Amino acid sequence: MTENPNESKAVTKGTLAAGFSVASVWFGTHVGAGFATGNQILNYYVQYGWTAVLFPLISMGVLAYVIYVIMKFARLRGLDNYSDTFRELWQPYPWLSISFEIFYIIIILAAVAAAISGAGLLVDDLFGFTGSNGVASIQSTIIVAAILIVLCLFGVKLIIAASTVLTIGILLTAGIMIVVGIANRPDAVLAAFTAEPSNPNTLEGFWRGAVIYCGFQCVSIPAMIAAAVTLNQKGVKKAGVLGGIMNGGMLALSGLMLLGWSADIYAAPAEAQAVALPNLFICHEIGWSWLEICYSVLMFCAFISTCVTLIYTMILRVDKKFFVGKVSIHEKIRMSVIGVILIAICMSLSFIGISDIITYAYGYDGYLALVAIVFPVIIIGNIKNKKYVKEHPECLQKYGNS
Repeated sequence: MTENPNESKAVTKGTLAAGFSVASVWFGTHVGAGFATGNQILNYYVQYGWTAVLFPLISMGVLAYVIYVIMKFARLRGLDNYSDTFRELWQPYPWLSISFEIFYIIIILAAVAAAISGAGLLVDDLFGFTGSNGVASIQSTIIVAAILIVLCLFGVKLIIAASTVLTIGILLTAGIMIVVGIANRPDAVLAAFTAEPSNPNTLEGFWRGAVIYCGFQCVSIPAMIAAAVTLNQKGVKKAGVLGGIMNGGMLALSGLMLLGWSADIYAAPAEAQAVALPNLFICHEIGWSWLEICYSVLMFCAFISTCVTLIYTMILRVDKKFFVGKVSIHEKIRMSVIGVILIAICMSLSFIGISDIITYAYGYDGYLALVAIVFPVIIIGNIKNKKYVKEHPECLQKYGNS
């Protein structure tokens, strides 16, 4: 059984509170640019009609099982990071774990690009700049990129410290907006269950909403493996179940609200950016100015927080992989250059537009996730877990239900 230095510091738990704490990590990871704007839900669920309430539950139920299996895999072996976990999963062919690395790099670049695009659209709305077809203006994108460069170099600790507060704030505001949005359109919400959807292809809706969405949301796995170091097997089960309920429930409720507003969203003029930022459009239409202001500020902060933390993570990965111990350039200069290059790449990708990034970059990466993560974890992970417990019964004494 593998040991790691974090084990001596961790107290393994199986309580509901411990499971909820780890499940919240998944929830916080899920609340990115696509979810916060409503664009993701519009693209993957609402256009297919009433199934926007059902398919999120299926998708997050499957992902909950995948996360449960891989967390159990890691805990039985005392692993606390995704790199070691997937190398072990793919034994005796550890090089196949590169498939997860490719998936992870693509989804991080796409997530940052989508967040830059979303933040740019909010700057457009604030200063009256004009983008086109859900793509932020050049001046807004440059402003966002400049903010990111400064924060990546000087404000990472501040952003990390504030990220939990921002996540809680946007979840509370989103929760209020969902309740108010449904309450303002009860008849339209009910009518949406019998109305012809904008895309009547239910099979396509199931594939994209239940399967592919599950695939690219595997981006939560690294954080869940790291967070699960405090859990025993009971805790792992509770984290998986609670995470599935929290994420699936929030998606389903958001889908229900957007169903009632979908006709207005699709009919809105291009300058309203309703399809790109549907939740903000609804805030505006409801007429509660304080809600619109709060949501805009929190969403902008969430976008910036997402960008800074992910870019900083990439800076450290690139620096460690290619430069540490190999290049004599001062660390600050080295990391600044890497950061500027990464932000420039993501800024360029952001001009694709938040809708297309979420539809295509997330979507195609979801296909990769199916073959690199979902199927291998469910099939190989389960087989290896049973075999490991049989061959190493002592692991249950440390990571079991006690």
